Amino acid sequence: MSQLLRQTDHFQLFLFTTDPAMVRKAISAGVDGIIVDWENQGKKLRQENFDTQINYDTYDDLCRVREVTPSGRLICRINGFSEEHTPVEVDMALRAGADEIFLPMVRNIREARQTCDMIAGRTGFSILIETASALECMNELSSLPLRRAYVGLNDLHIQQNSKNIFVPLMNDTVANIRRNFQIPLGAGGVTYPPSGMPIASQYLINEYARLGIDFSFLRRTFIRDHALHSMEHMVQQIRQSYQIAASRSGEEVAADFQKFRQLVDSWTTNPAYI
Repeated sequence: MSQLLRQTDHFQLFLFTTDPAMVRKAISAGVDGIIVDWENQGKKLRQENFDTQINYDTYDDLCRVREVTPSGRLICRINGFSEEHTPVEVDMALRAGADEIFLPMVRNIREARQTCDMIAGRTGFSILIETASALECMNELSSLPLRRAYVGLNDLHIQQNSKNIFVPLMNDTVANIRRNFQIPLGAGGVTYPPSGMPIASQYLINEYARLGIDFSFLRRTFIRDHALHSMEHMVQQIRQSYQIAASRSGEEVAADFQKFRQLVDSWTTNPAYI
């Protein structure tokens, strides 16, 4: 088990949505930012047989969400790098007023640097670390003027052929990424702490605190849980759980990690895993 790393005083939460009413509610509840998701090229094939979320948000969605999202809090995730499409998508995201652009599936420093050059400081630039090749050039990637980085557990565990998406939190993968990046680092997803299947969100929050993760995404389960709990309550509970996890003793951290490891070891979702 990796030793405790730095922890944040404000665990940031970002919500994927194109619904203006949901945006207003989330911002009012204390959610830190909204993500409009254009990434779908190749994703269905890449994540076939895995229970993952694929969005098909549009330029019009981004414009509509811009109208109701406070300045500085709107992120657009574009598709993975291509010489043909990335310049077009960067230009569209800038025209729609995105405050930050996320580049997923970064494979090498060239792709990230070229995208950074296209943006040219006109908005924030962040990357997703979710390929095996990105793990091999973290020193170079961390030298770029990034706003934040996020560890995409779905694609990373597929590339590593691990038994489920939480293995990178358990082995040294995420801990090593944390050591390489001094900027805000996010990972995985989170929802109301007692919820989440097959591993309750509370166990994930414990590991995020242990690893020094600064932010996470609110996705499908969070929206489903919202049918039973107010968004304000869930956001408060997530942050409170993180702060409690960050204040645990070394013995408590070790005990929680052992329980998390048992849960991860007992669950297999990767049909290719042997």
